[in-house]
Amino acid sequence: MSSINPFARIADRYADHPSHVRPSLVTRAVGDVIPFVDTAGCFIDAYTPTRVAVRLDNRKGVQNHLGGLHAAALALLAETASGLVVALNVPTGSAPLLRTMDVSFDRFSRDTVQAEATLSNDETETIQSRPIGRIDVNVTLTAPDGGETLVSSQLQWAWLPEERLSRD
Repeated sequence: MSSINPFARIADRYADHPSHVRPSLVTRAVGDVIPFVDTAGCFIDAYTPTRVAVRLDNRKGVQNHLGGLHAAALALLAETASGLVVALNVPTGSAPLLRTMDVSFDRFSRDTVQAEATLSNDETETIQSRPIGRIDVNVTLTAPDGGETLVSSQLQWAWLPEERLSRD
């Protein structure tokens, strides 16, 4: 018997919390499920079944040789935002897996960057209604004020029954 989707459980647990504390609580809870999100220093600004926004501040541990955000850190943001919006919707008993990632670095990223991944209501219903499937998710990385696009990406996610991923 599979456990209830931990990502949907996090959304449910903090849905009624005040908006000024919800992002910190969600970030901590997601970091407990995916330790690398915490290790990288990602912060989850928005967390709904149709929109996830993840922020990363420029600090020494995620910089490139020019003092900007490292390309791998930017790709991590795209992967995290898109993966979480898909994970929020997978049915109980299924798990999301990244299949492909296409990332275009449009502008140098020196400051804080936010990745935003969205799904339509039709897309969320499709994911929720099938134990297995694939979906392409577009992600845009901008400064948190929503200015010009710094990075654009498209990631393809699959979801499949957890028993197909068993280690036995």
